[in-house]
This record gives sequence, C-alpha cells and structure tokens, in this order.
Amino acid sequence: MTFETNLINIVLVDTIHPGNIGSVARAMKTMGLQRLSLVNPRVFPSGESTALAGNATDVLENANIFDSIKDAIKDSTFVYATSARDRSIQWPIMNAEQAANDICNVVNSKKEVSIVFGKEDRGLTNEELELANKLIEIPANPEYPVLNLAMSAQIICYEILKASSDDSKREWRDYPEVNSDQLQRLIDHFIETAVDIDVIDPDNPKKIISRIKRMFTRLQPDEMEASFMRGFLSGIKKKLK
Repeated sequence: MTFETNLINIVLVDTIHPGNIGSVARAMKTMGLQRLSLVNPRVFPSGESTALAGNATDVLENANIFDSIKDAIKDSTFVYATSARDRSIQWPIMNAEQAANDICNVVNSKKEVSIVFGKEDRGLTNEELELANKLIEIPANPEYPVLNLAMSAQIICYEILKASSDDSKREWRDYPEVNSDQLQRLIDHFIETAVDIDVIDPDNPKKIISRIKRMFTRLQPDEMEASFMRGFLSGIKKKLK
C-alpha cells in the first residue's frame, strides 16, 4: 500500500516569525511531507522563510493561506492539535508516537488529516483546541518543557514517517466519518436544539457546551450517524412548532 502523504495537512496558525515557517517546511520535506497550510501568518512570503527552508522551497511555494483554522481544516476527517495548555475540560490526549500511529491508520483508510500548530509564544487557544478530535503532547523535561515550533513539527513528522511503514491496520467502518465542517455543523445543530428545548441556558451555559463539543469530537460519527442525528434534531424542532 502506498502511503499518501498528500492527505496529511500541516497547519501553522498565526505564526509570528517567518523563519519558523521555512524551518517547518524543511522539517516536513525531510520526513516526506509536503502539504502546508498557513492561517494568518504575520509575514509571508519572506526571504527569511526561503533561506531557512533550504531545499524545501517547493513546500513554501505550494503552501495555502487561509483566514481561519476552520477553513484550513474543513476537508479533514480528523484534526489533531499540538498543546501544552492546561484545560479545565480535559480532551483526548496522545503523545507523538501514539498520534503518528493513529494518523497513519487514518491515512491508510484514504481520509484526510490536519495537524495544527499554534503560534510560538502562546500556542492554540482553548477555543481553537476544541476544533480538534485529539490533542498531541510531546513528552519533555518537566523542568524545561520548551520546544520551538520547528522542533515540534520535526518530532511529529518523524514519528509519522516511522509509523508509515506499518500498514497492517485496516478500516472497520461501513461509512466514512464526517469531515470537520460537517462535524461542526452537527455540533451547532445539537446545541441550538438543546437551547430551544431549555436543556441549555444560553445566558449561563457554564461548561456544558465545551463538554458537548468534546463528546462529538471524541465519538467521531460517520456520515450515516450524523445524518440520522441531524434528522432527529430536525424532528424535535418540528414538534416544537
């Protein structure tokens, strides 16, 4: 089986230093990846990016630029986000090796994956992290757990390269999973219906909305399941009229 690296979308969000974009491109190409998406880069294109990309300037030239993370990941079935942020609501977390095996399994099933990296000084916000199905944490010295953007990308891309030789896992589903855009519309529909039937107080939602988002991203429904759920929710709304 040929490993389709074009199904892996590396997403850099609000990157501050243009040189980091070039360094990530170099890290990607070294490990056999070529698809780069940039969300609101502070400076791009840039001579500094080109210089630090080395022989990976083709990755930069073919990079896609987006105004939002949602646009950058909308065609991906699975979204992974890198995080070192403490969260009040916990999310499924994997280390880099576990994530790489998971990603390779998805890619071997002909599904698109996005791996999202936040900006250098703050990473991703909690709201941005909630767009992901799973979070990736890279184990490091707890007394100094500091990796720059290119280091983080290099580690994850390396783990993907290492895991990609194992194609023994096979897909078990009979319908494809929904992509990120379809999943977000299902979540919005569910929350809207919950508000309509007074299960959620829109003026005081507390943490229930984050928990609902976590539930659906963790369950990873397929297209048939999502279609049934959307029909079920629409049926509830009809009964309310």
